[in-house]
Order: sequence, then C-alpha cells, then structure tokens
Amino acid sequence: MIAASDKIHPTDEMTSRQRLLAAYAGREVDRLPYWAKVANSTWRLSQSDSTRNLSDRELLDYIFADGIFYAPSGAVTRATRVSTETTRNNNLRTVVTHTPDGDLVAKWANDPYTGSWHPVEFPLKTLQDIQRLRWCYTDVKVEPDAKQIQDGRQGRERIGERGILITGWGTSPLMDLVQHLLGPVNTSLMLFDHPRKLDELIELMHGSCLARAKAVARNTTADVVVSSENTSTTLISPRQFEKYCFTHLCDYGRAIEAEGKMHELHMCGHTRVLLPTIDRIPAASIEAFTSPTLGNTRLADGRTAAPSKTLVGGTNVNVWLWPLERIKQYILDELAACPNHRHVVLTTAGVAPPGCPAEKFRAVGEWIRDIAVRM
Repeated sequence: MIAASDKIHPTDEMTSRQRLLAAYAGREVDRLPYWAKVANSTWRLSQSDSTRNLSDRELLDYIFADGIFYAPSGAVTRATRVSTETTRNNNLRTVVTHTPDGDLVAKWANDPYTGSWHPVEFPLKTLQDIQRLRWCYTDVKVEPDAKQIQDGRQGRERIGERGILITGWGTSPLMDLVQHLLGPVNTSLMLFDHPRKLDELIELMHGSCLARAKAVARNTTADVVVSSENTSTTLISPRQFEKYCFTHLCDYGRAIEAEGKMHELHMCGHTRVLLPTIDRIPAASIEAFTSPTLGNTRLADGRTAAPSKTLVGGTNVNVWLWPLERIKQYILDELAACPNHRHVVLTTAGVAPPGCPAEKFRAVGEWIRDIAVRM
C-alpha cells in the first residue's frame, strides 16, 4: 500500500490547467492528473452514437479527465524549387516530391480500422536520392502563419482553465529517416556503408529542424512543444541515440525553453536503457511512457532513472481491457513503487483501446477524484 507520507496530498481543488502545469513542473497537486486518449476517431468510431457525438470537451467532462488539447504550430514551411504532388487510389497514397535533381517517390497505406497511414515505400532508396533529399532542407524557409496564430489564440480562450495546449514541431533527423524516409534497416546499412554522406545529410536536416523548432516555439500558443520521436531501442541502438538523437534533442529543447515553452519528448517505445541519457535532455516530460508488455518502462523506472522528467503515461492499452478493480489495483501498485507521486500524469499511453467503453474510463476518473483521500 501507499504510505500516508507518500500520497498525493489534497489541497484546494485545482483546475485541470493548474493541475497539469503543476505536474509538469513536479509540484504538488490536489489529485493524480488523468488523461485518457479518447478524443480521436480510432476510439470514437467503436463507441455508441451518444458517446461518439460528444465534443472533445464534453467527453473529457463525462469521464472526469483532465484536458490536453492540440494547438496549431503557428508556423509554416515554404519552398521555392521543391514541390509535392499527392495522389490517392483507394487506401494507397503516393507522394512525389519534385526537386531540381529529380523526383522522390513515397507510398503510404491506410489502415481502415485506425484511419492511420503507414509507409510501404520509402522515398530515399539510393545514393542519388540523398542529393535530391538535400533540397528539402536547403530550399525551405520557416515563417509565422497569421491564421494559425489567430486560431491558436482563439483556441486558448476557448480552453481556458479546462486544460493545457500542446503542439508538435516535427521529428529529429535520425528518427525521421528510420520512420519516414529510409526505414530502420536501410538507415543502419547506409550509416555503415556510407557514413560520411549520411552524416552530412543528417546535419543538414538538423539545421532545418532547429529552425522549425524555434519558429514553432516562438509562434504557437501551446504550453508544450513536442518532439515527436517515437523512440525505441527496437528501432535504433543506444549508441545511435547518444550520437544523433540526444545531441539534436538538446538543441531543440534549449530553443523551445528559450521561448518560454515546455519541451516534451514523445517516446512511446522501448526506452528503459535510454532513461539516464534522456534525463539529460532539456525537456519537461516524456509522453506515452508505456508499461510492459507493449513498452518496457514502469513508472518507477522513470521516477528513478529520469527523475527530472514528468511521465505522461504509466499504463498500456491492454490494461484498460481488464476488469475495473484490476485496473485500480494496477494503478495503485505502479504508484506505490515510485519514490513519490510528483511528475506523473496517468494516461492510456497509446490511443485508448476501442474495447474500453466510456463508462469504464468514467469509473476510473471518479475513483481518481477521491484517490488522495482513499489511499
């Protein structure tokens, strides 16, 4: 059981915004912050009409969850000599990028169940493609976008104290290559076979990424700016993370914090052995902090190996398919293993499983409202 001296001490009731900002800063909160990832089509489409038709805010109110809402980035990237052409045939999308040195072709397939797109053909295939891809980072300029900025201001007024706002700036070069441009196997092979050429490309990409991270942090109305990494040691090695991702993420983190925003690391894979290194990155939080068996990190791992980071996660989607009492006990056990309960925002980690109905999320939310008193 959780010792009385370790529990979350009730204070005057906080708003969701106050609660989340306090948790991100590692300060005392009135109760455990709770955010279920239900405001998306993947989960909604499997629910009843009455649930599906609720607005995001109405849905979070119903399940007694705190609010993390998305804001525009406030910036746009423009090119003069590079253009893209997208065509779609049923569930296949083809993206052709035209550059002065030739075309890059990528293909993406749609999963009809989740509505998400996944690469089935990467655009970077040969050494010649490296020169073509270079244009995508030299023939670009990042500028403020007046409409996005205005929309962001209006969104902040609408949300008010109901929660915090987040936005993403993009992905660091190595993880962009692994996920979107070259693929995990060919990225490692090219780093081995042509290290200088790929290192030169990565540094060129980093300069463009840094410019975008700075522009987004300067112009967005979001409280939190996310590096959307999807980091996992199933995709890259700890040595690769240290050499490339760590250095780059430190640069983005410093730029984001210089604009008065919090930096969040979206890392939803296997990260346990990386946690001491991650802790050194200028960032407030790790989001989608996923427990076994989908991930390999528990709250106690993060609280001890990366104590400066707020952990936004702590479960995995399978947990939410269990009976209610088992879910509650799991949460209690995970918290009990931590040195304290600051720097924790409980979430489903990944998108909420469609098999978990709103009523179960509501029951957990009701229980969490009283958790400080009942533990």
